Amino acid sequence: MVNVAVVFNTTKKLINNEHPVSLRVTHQYKRKYYALNTLLTDQSYKFRCTPDQWKAAEAEDSGLGKFRKGFSTYKECNTILEAKLLEANKILQRYDTEGAAFSFEQFEADLKKREQPLITSLQDYYSLQIKILDEQGRVGLSGLYLENKCILSKFRPNALLSDVNIRFLESFEYWMRNERSNKDTTISVKMRNLQRVINQAIEDKQFKQQDYPFGEKKYSINKRLDSKTKKIAVTLDKISKLKALKLEPGSGFHFAQQVFLFSYYYFYNIHLLKFAKEYPFTSNPRFFTSLICSGLKMVISSSK
Repeated sequence: MVNVAVVFNTTKKLINNEHPVSLRVTHQYKRKYYALNTLLTDQSYKFRCTPDQWKAAEAEDSGLGKFRKGFSTYKECNTILEAKLLEANKILQRYDTEGAAFSFEQFEADLKKREQPLITSLQDYYSLQIKILDEQGRVGLSGLYLENKCILSKFRPNALLSDVNIRFLESFEYWMRNERSNKDTTISVKMRNLQRVINQAIEDKQFKQQDYPFGEKKYSINKRLDSKTKKIAVTLDKISKLKALKLEPGSGFHFAQQVFLFSYYYFYNIHLLKFAKEYPFTSNPRFFTSLICSGLKMVISSSK
């Protein structure tokens, strides 16, 4: 027995105390949530709200939770919720009629099929993914996608999704290494982001599985790129140059300089903490306060 319902997904919290409104599917005691915004191409409405803006479904509602009147676009959004729940139930009814076994993967594909127009441009598909991430409140990941989108637009602005093959990836790697002077670690991050986008495109039926360019016998990120960060000690000469650098007070660069110098002077003296076990006086809070103050004084004196 498969049950579907439109719910206020408290398992995931977004910014501003909001939660996404999701389609919850339950099968054999396993639950899966599909955020409404990931099931729609029209991103005009935001299907997320605070607890006081949501009304959970009651017995007579057949699993249809709704936005309360305090939500700005409650009428429009509730209409979409009702239509999406009806569509999900029709898909399940079709499975019963055809005697088809239920699987979350097939259900998700059928649920998204009618809402996914064919997207050919790599830039357009990136834009769609960024918009979905923003709607979900995943700002950090959205920023990574946006950065990769900008880099790809400089590399090949008119690239299609279908252009992403082994040769495309090799050229992209070569371009980042030679034109942008990127190292393996940075290139690896960009490639993994692109791989994630292609994986999503396959799931959305926008990219053919047989054309997948990543893998051990294809373009292997692990084999081609050394993603381990090499630890390089900063020389005293560079510290002196950074200390002598004159930057505008209040600017981002000035703030970064001061934070770095404070960290450097603080951890330069951190070896004193090793005395804590041998000398009881070091466990006194005043000792640590004086240690931090000495680091601050060094930073202040260096900025004069």
